[in-house]
Amino acid sequence: MSEHTTSRQRRLFFQRHKNGETYAEVAKQMGVSRECVRHWCRRQRDGKGTQSDYRRKSYGLLSRFAPMVRFVILRLRLEHPHWGPDRIRYMTQQRQALRGLRLPSIAQIGRYLHQWERFRRRPVQRIQRQRPSQPEKVHQCWQMDFKMGIVLQNGRQVNLHTVRDPFGAACIGAVLHDAGKTGRRPRQITLEQTRQTLRRCFAFWNTLPERVQTDNQTGLAAARQSNDFPTIFTLWLVGLGIEHVFIRPGRPTDNAEVERCHRTVMDYAIIGNQHKPQPQLQQALDLAVHALNFELPSKAHGCHGLAPIEAHPDLLQHVRLFHPEWEVASFDLQSVYAYLASRSWNAL
Repeated sequence: MSEHTTSRQRRLFFQRHKNGETYAEVAKQMGVSRECVRHWCRRQRDGKGTQSDYRRKSYGLLSRFAPMVRFVILRLRLEHPHWGPDRIRYMTQQRQALRGLRLPSIAQIGRYLHQWERFRRRPVQRIQRQRPSQPEKVHQCWQMDFKMGIVLQNGRQVNLHTVRDPFGAACIGAVLHDAGKTGRRPRQITLEQTRQTLRRCFAFWNTLPERVQTDNQTGLAAARQSNDFPTIFTLWLVGLGIEHVFIRPGRPTDNAEVERCHRTVMDYAIIGNQHKPQPQLQQALDLAVHALNFELPSKAHGCHGLAPIEAHPDLLQHVRLFHPEWEVASFDLQSVYAYLASRSWNAL
């Protein structure tokens, strides 16, 4: 592509042509095409100057498509507010009235609808939370976390649920749940699996904690919502008289103690035992948790080189006595109603 001529060159074209030179002679001397010289000479003859005036006709979104296409897209979106561009394009292909007409792409439909604010996706407002307060006694707060997709040699993988008392430096419990076949994405934790883990911990220690602290895992916290509406898991804890506390989003250090506990139980019980099936591996895990709590000296702050139970014998005391067969009788539905009545949420 040739370079653009300057305003000085264009004025010189016109001056030399006025002095009697032809377009071809000027073009040969100046090293440009005859059409270029003629164009700029005629523009200056007509009083239009030497400045380039590139104008491109502006087109509106989807203006090159038939008006019926734009009408159908807009009508579908108004009738079905939750349909996305992919769904709308599929439905336009099914319309008899649009047979034979060129249809826009999914991206073009998205841009077309985005020009109206009412069709734009609402931005997700992240919930602002304060860092959870540190416990001041045992069984005041249990931290709970999950390690996903631990691969076993039998072609299966498991998820590890770990619960820890940060004040007492005790591993409250560690439970394995099947996560599907190796090579696939591990199954997500379920409500029932989470409750099974906590019920096991409640039964072993014969007590309920005051708080359970988790991350913002889907199923534990409200997903993609700014109103923080409680999940079934949260309401289940409320019915048992347990407060559900969340760490700050993106701050796993708020759950540092249980994160470190993952590493400890992995080193003690799982690494080197991946050849065992899940039931036998769970038995090895239970023995390791018992040894960590009752026998092995702990390096945790506050244990002074003693085992957690020796350093904090009140771990064996019952804050609120619990037996599995008492769960239904002790579940307080009125507490759930009071919890919901004390808050308000806006429908999205």
